[in-house]
Amino acid sequence: MSTHLAILPLDIIDTLTARLNQENRPPGHATRFLRLPHPRTGVASLFFIHDRHAQDDTTKKSSILEVQAISPTNARTWFIGEEVVADGKLIVMTPMDPMFLLMYLLRVPQARDGSKGNFRPMQDIIEEVSTTIADASEKVAQKDPSLNVSADDIISFLSLDFVQSSIKRVCDVKVITDEITVYRYSHDVVLENLKGKVGRLSDPRVAEMSRTLVRSLAKDGLMDDGKEELLELGRIKLACELLSQYLPRDILQDLIASYDLSKLDAHVKTVRDEELALLAVAPDTRKRAKPAKSVAAGDKNQKRKKDTKATASADANAADEGDKKKKKDAKSSHGVEKLKKANVAGMSKLSTFFTKKAG
Repeated sequence: MSTHLAILPLDIIDTLTARLNQENRPPGHATRFLRLPHPRTGVASLFFIHDRHAQDDTTKKSSILEVQAISPTNARTWFIGEEVVADGKLIVMTPMDPMFLLMYLLRVPQARDGSKGNFRPMQDIIEEVSTTIADASEKVAQKDPSLNVSADDIISFLSLDFVQSSIKRVCDVKVITDEITVYRYSHDVVLENLKGKVGRLSDPRVAEMSRTLVRSLAKDGLMDDGKEELLELGRIKLACELLSQYLPRDILQDLIASYDLSKLDAHVKTVRDEELALLAVAPDTRKRAKPAKSVAAGDKNQKRKKDTKATASADANAADEGDKKKKKDAKSSHGVEKLKKANVAGMSKLSTFFTKKAG
């Protein structure tokens, strides 16, 4: 069995640990994976369904987590105690609001002409959604089986109790009788609930818990005194950007358009223009500094050449003086010294042997 390293919420770890211990396994626990379209891209993605009953009562607590695998560019290995895990991927599971998945799935039956469509029983909507998405993904899965989204997974997800209770956050609902309730996807209801999320995320107590968000606000000069209004708009825009990870493009655009961010956009544009102006001035400053550097470098080179010539001349003179001194100090050989002491009186000079004889 292959081993993978994963980061999980603490309650999920507790549940999985209890399941591994069969003797202390709590009743009513269930865990399973479903492959569903990602709400932003529509690409098949893996999700983890976690159901458990509280130990003190019969209340069922359910949640859904997005499963992501972070794969390193180069080969990596995990060392866990004495074990070496060859697969260097990191599995991350993060809780997710089922509203985002419902938003994508329940838009499928919507009329293409932009009309709101008719109210229908949820069972009919589930059947159409599962069939439509499964048929479309089957064609894509011929090239890559991992992109297949089965009708069973969609039906299983839409039939979960905690998902059913979230349907009203993306649909208009009409109660016909005690036994008949009909639904219709509503763009307005979706935006209303998304704005509620933006309001919670843009609360200073929440937004400023993240150092990354604080740095982003400070970078645009929104943390300065006297810019409280711009700071509030900045938090709203950051909240929209956080939600954008789970929103289709058209819904994100409508969400941002529902806020008046004109003052913030004008401020950010001014900040960016000032940054560009500084970048445009910086290269000119460097260009003006280069000739001065070149002249200084030239002077240094000329001085270096003169110093080199002077050093070479001094070295040559020193060498000549040394040679003369060596010649002067050099001793004659033993034979030469004996010839110098020989008595040459009465001897003819050697040159007389090379002159012409007279007559």
